[in-house]
Amino acid sequence: MKIAIFPSGLSFGNTLQCSLSFLKHSEDWLCWLITTEKTHSISKKIGEKEGRIRVIPLDDLKKAILNIDNNVEFQYLIGPGTREIQLTCISTLFNNSLTPTFWFIEENISKKNNNRFLRSYSDSRIDLIPIDEDQVHFILPIEDINFIQSKGIKWDIKSNRFTFKVTFPPNASLLGKKKIRKFQDQVIQDFQDSKNRFGAHGVVGSHEPIPNTWPVQSLDRFKKDGFRGGREQ
Repeated sequence: MKIAIFPSGLSFGNTLQCSLSFLKHSEDWLCWLITTEKTHSISKKIGEKEGRIRVIPLDDLKKAILNIDNNVEFQYLIGPGTREIQLTCISTLFNNSLTPTFWFIEENISKKNNNRFLRSYSDSRIDLIPIDEDQVHFILPIEDINFIQSKGIKWDIKSNRFTFKVTFPPNASLLGKKKIRKFQDQVIQDFQDSKNRFGAHGVVGSHEPIPNTWPVQSLDRFKKDGFRGGREQ
């Protein structure tokens, strides 16, 4: 039996894609997602729906290793998670006399294609499977689906991320400073809530061109909070 092991990162989509790609490669594989306080809730959403994925807090990794059979082969994915967490996981494996096969994410980007796949240092390759919206909805609990639908959040299959796009009301150009501030307060809070649910790197925020009647500070505020977009000409 082989166990693919890696720290889950701050992106729901990337964690989901990597883990499901390993599992699709062979029915004999399992996947361990090693989590911190920041990433546990994201990974838990995945582990609750996929029986071959086990979610393990970083502090419990040694205990989990000691409870497995000697014939297990570990496959370690380098990339997701912080460098500190990566080193802690690898050290825990080595300190328990386990030498994993190392994998990394490789990209082959061209004008026509943006192919991503997993490759081992022994030159084995596993294609990263595309994750569509139906799969995302199957994994997520109903409260997350309701949140997505209520905020107009979309799933982008190419980037493996959610997209949060701000659209302005028809009378946006007529709004005064107080109403502009109130509008921004709400959408920025919604964007932050979405990142809390799906990871800081799991959601991309953007906005339509800001009305040219709005103060310059409005655009600066959107940029400061991580939104992409410009201003009406």
